[in-house]
Amino acid sequence: MYQVVLGGIAVAIMVLVPILGVVFYDLLAGRWDDSLRRWRERRSSAAAHRQAVRELRRQQGVPIEQLAADLRRLRAILGSDAHRSAAHQMGNRLAYDKLLTQVCEMLEIEHELEGDSIGFERDIERIRVEAELERAGLILSDRRYGQAA
Repeated sequence: MYQVVLGGIAVAIMVLVPILGVVFYDLLAGRWDDSLRRWRERRSSAAAHRQAVRELRRQQGVPIEQLAADLRRLRAILGSDAHRSAAHQMGNRLAYDKLLTQVCEMLEIEHELEGDSIGFERDIERIRVEAELERAGLILSDRRYGQAA
């Protein structure tokens, strides 16, 4: 039995020493640098993903999907409220601006909607903010107008 154990150890040494020598040489020569870098990136991106999921689970407030739906609804109302009173139109615009501001703060997009601008300047800022939100992935426009289904 003693000779079998010693024979097993000798075979393991004869096989493992050259393999470990090649592995150690490859590490020193830099042959695995790209593989190790990709492994580290995958590990760090997985950790970032887990952190983002944890933050989403702890999120409080109104979900971004509901805010986007409210923005689409108010945008449709703004497009069709020409026959209503000026006070009603102004209330709709203020509600739309408030929602735009809230979504911009959630997505960390800079805006000037809380400033003193009125009239044409405010309309231009609204259009700019809507474009930034669409660029960030939030769908505000109706799919019937020029977009694929």
